[in-house]
Amino acid sequence: MSHEAQGLGSRGLVRLAAILVGSAAFVLVACYFLWRSWVTVPRPAPRPEQPALQSEPRRDLDMFRRRQRNADQWGWVDREHGIARIPVERAMQLMAKEHKP
Repeated sequence: MSHEAQGLGSRGLVRLAAILVGSAAFVLVACYFLWRSWVTVPRPAPRPEQPALQSEPRRDLDMFRRRQRNADQWGWVDREHGIARIPVERAMQLMAKEHKP
C-alpha cells in the first residue's frame, strides 16, 4: 500500500513563483516601452526673439477709427441686390417697429 506525501514539493513551488515573478516583470517592462513609444510630449512653441509691435500705431488707429465711422453711416453694400448698410440704432428701431405685437 502506498501513501501520499504530506509535504508540498518546495522545488516546484519555488519554480512556479520564479516563473510568475519573471512573467510579471517582463509584462511591466514591455508595457513601459510601449507606453514610451506611443505617448509623445508636445514641445512648446518657440518664442519669438522680440515682440511683434506695430510699426505705425498712429496710422493703424486712424484706419480703425475711419472704419468705425464708415460702419455707422448709411451706404450701399450691394446696390444690385438691394443690400444697404444702416446705423445699428436705426436698424433696431425699424426691427422694433416691424415686430410690434
